[in-house]
Amino acid sequence: MFRRLKALLSIVLSATVIVAGCAGGGFRTPLEEADGDVLTSHEDMMAFLRDLRDRTQSFTIDTIGSSVEGRSLVVLHFTGAAAEQAAAEGVGVAEKVKVLIDTQQHGNEPSGTEAAIALARDIATGDFTDFLGSADFYLIPQVNPDGGEARQRRNAQDKDLNRDHLTLSSPEVFALHAFFNEHMPEVTLDVHEYGVAGRSWVEAGLNKDFGQQIGALSNANMSMVLREYAWDRFIPDMKERLAPKDVFLQRYLVTDGPDARFRYSTTALNDGRNSMGIYNSLSFLIEGKNGLTVEENIRERARQQLETMKAFLMFASENAAEIRQMVEAERMKLSGEGAPSEVSLVMDYVPDPDRPTVSVGVIDIESGSPDTLIIEALHPLVESTLSVQRPLGYAIPAGLTDVIEVLERHGIELSRAEGPIRAIVESYRIQSAVTTEKEDKEFLEVGVSGRRGTAVIPEGDVIVWCDQIATNLIVTLLEPQSQWGLAPLPRFASMLEVDSTYPIRRIVDVME
Repeated sequence: MFRRLKALLSIVLSATVIVAGCAGGGFRTPLEEADGDVLTSHEDMMAFLRDLRDRTQSFTIDTIGSSVEGRSLVVLHFTGAAAEQAAAEGVGVAEKVKVLIDTQQHGNEPSGTEAAIALARDIATGDFTDFLGSADFYLIPQVNPDGGEARQRRNAQDKDLNRDHLTLSSPEVFALHAFFNEHMPEVTLDVHEYGVAGRSWVEAGLNKDFGQQIGALSNANMSMVLREYAWDRFIPDMKERLAPKDVFLQRYLVTDGPDARFRYSTTALNDGRNSMGIYNSLSFLIEGKNGLTVEENIRERARQQLETMKAFLMFASENAAEIRQMVEAERMKLSGEGAPSEVSLVMDYVPDPDRPTVSVGVIDIESGSPDTLIIEALHPLVESTLSVQRPLGYAIPAGLTDVIEVLERHGIELSRAEGPIRAIVESYRIQSAVTTEKEDKEFLEVGVSGRRGTAVIPEGDVIVWCDQIATNLIVTLLEPQSQWGLAPLPRFASMLEVDSTYPIRRIVDVME
């Protein structure tokens, strides 16, 4: 009898240990286990996440690609046990809002990955699950593992991944977009960090102290309904949720220094947020405050990123039905007869008389004391300065394989002319290509003359029709004057030779 009681007690104690191990405090992340501010390696991250999955059975891990050096790129999928059980029993479940969060495109910005590991732990162990009732959540905890291991911004090909969302030439960004295109989440968040010590700031005796910064959709071709929802509803709600957590949130400000102009985040489509927002996703960017070194204060940096992710997920889930309906309606406007008649090619930030200034936090380097600066050079509004009528489609010569491959990597629907096609087309003559500046960076201003007429599109040419959800992306990529198009990129420079004919033609109508 004594032995039986002892055995039963042993079983009970073992079960208690297992249950305790599944509580949030029982799963300490590699950063929490480390002696000091030691960043989590990719190997340790994967070991922790696999152990967490195996012991909780609360999520799946799928490989979506590999880095240049062969490290796995994975996505964690959290659906909630109730939804899985209902699906297994054939019970109807209201569709959830699909949310995607990815982190660490830049390897020297590790706090997002550390926070993602902790977020996975908190969800898997039941400490943070309320949002799962109405959200289908995908988490990519590290986009650039090679850069993370090397403590460098770029990947092992020396590519800045958050400038590769036009050509998708890196395996990491290609994998990210392939996953996005397959699942088309309504809400996305790309997690980064901003540097606190730019040269012009240090020369002024200051470091930036902007708190957590959030950027929403900014490109003029993106739905104003979604942009205003982000500005007026999503971000203010997050700011209110985060204040009690000692996390200060503000709109993401970009500047070259305390005496330069301040604007909101770029309108470029070569970054993660806007590259997904061009599909009328409700897409965001977080910029947490980095340290003077990659490791400095990493625990507090990760805590603030974690709280920000949780606030983000809670708002998305609490407003899931509204967001799903809104995104679905705005996406339907991208194709067919509802597609936009004009697409903006060139844009920049300009002042707003109603918001002439902005306050930013700073740290006095000498004293270490916090202070506030009032900035009078605020440019918060996006103004479009050049637009083009959306054509029926584009005809691309079969020999432009680099252009065709980019479109294919984006999952854009293409077709080959099976025979000669008579059409009314518009062609461009390149008249000038002058380097100037937009958004405080180099910009190639292209001058063209246009000609319209009847022509024959030869057999074998690639046809891209503008009646698909990627319509704004297609026009942006293929127009020669496009600020964020392919033609201004060095690898496509031959298409913009002055006094030459631009090789891609606009299809205005197809003749019987």
